[in-house]
This record gives sequence, C-alpha cells and structure tokens, in this order.
Amino acid sequence: MSSKEGKAEYREKILDDHVGLVDLLKRCPSIKMPLEHLLSYCSLLPPRFYTISSSSSVYPDSVHLTVAVTKYERKDNSVFNGVCSTHIANCKPGTSTLRVFNRPSTFRLPKDTTRPIILIGPGTGIAPMRALLQERSYQRTKLGKEVGPNILYFGCKKASQDYLYESELKAFQEAGDLAKLYLAFSREQEEKVYVQHLLSKNAEESWKLVSDDGAYLYVCGGVKMGHAVSEVLEAIFASRGNMSVESAKAYLSKLTDEGRYVQELWS
Repeated sequence: MSSKEGKAEYREKILDDHVGLVDLLKRCPSIKMPLEHLLSYCSLLPPRFYTISSSSSVYPDSVHLTVAVTKYERKDNSVFNGVCSTHIANCKPGTSTLRVFNRPSTFRLPKDTTRPIILIGPGTGIAPMRALLQERSYQRTKLGKEVGPNILYFGCKKASQDYLYESELKAFQEAGDLAKLYLAFSREQEEKVYVQHLLSKNAEESWKLVSDDGAYLYVCGGVKMGHAVSEVLEAIFASRGNMSVESAKAYLSKLTDEGRYVQELWS
C-alpha cells in the first residue's frame, strides 16, 4: 500500500477509514518491535490552529473559539473521534485546562472605520467574522466612531442543523451593525448553493463596494471554498471593471498586497 500502485488501496483502507497507529498495530498483530523503535516512528502531534471568534474589546477576559467536533463512523461501526476537537468538547468548565499559545492573526480591520467590509465565512469560518462584527459594533457604540457597512456571507448545510450564531447575527442586523446578511443553505434545495454563488449573483454590488467605496474583503474556511471565491472575484472584476483576465488577477493580487483581501483557509 506504500507503493504508487497501492495508493487507491491505502486511501480506502487507511485514510478513508481513519486508521491510526494503534488501529494499524491491532490489525497487524505480527508486527513486533521494541518500544523505543515504536516511539521513534511516532511523530509529535501538530498544534491545531483556531481563529479567535470574539473581540478582545468586548470580551477582555475571555477567548471564544468556534470548533467543529470531528467524529466519523467507520465501516466496522466503531467511531473515530478527532483528537483535539474531542478533547476540547470534553473539557469541564472550572476544572479542565488547555495548553494554548497565541500568534498574530492576518485579519486586520481597516484603520479608516468608514470603509465597508465584506465578510465571507461559511461553517466554522464564521469565527473571525463574529469577532470583526463585535469589534465594529464596539467602535460604533462605545467609541462613537462612524463605521461603514458590514456585509456577511454565511453558508451551511441546513438552517436547522448548523446555522451558527443565528440569534447573534439577527441581533447585529437589528442594531444596524450588519447591513446585509446573505445566507447559503446548500442542502435546502435541489441544486446546491454556496457563498461563492451568492457573491457572483451580487456582482454589481460587490464591484461598487470594492472599486468605489474601498471595501476590505475577508475570507475564512476551506481551501476549496477560498479558491472558488477568488475565481468569482476575478470574474466580477473582469466583467464589471472591463478588465482582461490577467488584469483582474493582478487587481486581486494588488488588494492582497494592500491588506484589503485577506484569506485564512484550511484543508
């Protein structure tokens, strides 16, 4: 299975079935080795990175995370539980501890608070968008600043299943902190609808916000979604800005260099 020819079998029997080292040793009892040899093959668990989903201005003494618990049922009816997400979910308030570290986020709100922001965060990608909305609300209500419109694109499978922070988003709308909320519930109609489809549908609005009003764009979520959003934006720039394909790509690259187009993606 470690050969090129066994790649498909490896995916089917190991990757798709979420077989870890312990499971592998149980399935292959003929494998025998000294403990020190086994440990030398065990790589260190990599850290898990989560984008903070709360504003430090609004919650100065706590940090909020938005975590999807990884859980799959294997073919033999056993259950595979994600290491980090399961550990976090099982922590008990007041008694459990977590080892954490902090690194700077790539998301930075515009210094000019009057600039519009376009937030694209389906699923748990809503995490930084929630924090940015809280911060913009704080700037407006507590600091008395003039704040530009905030536009959010959020998507999930079903509203009844994983519409994260639904009540908070509605509260942001009612307070005037969320100018527009575009929702893509992909499994609630025959043809799947994702955030990039809604962005494409709102091409004229998006182009005006970016070209005329100097909007900042923030994207958080899976790599596939992030690439699709970039392609849609390039198409919008090309069609609405009367640009060539190459010029549209260069324009998006320029926004990235200026910190006006920021993506945090995971595979």
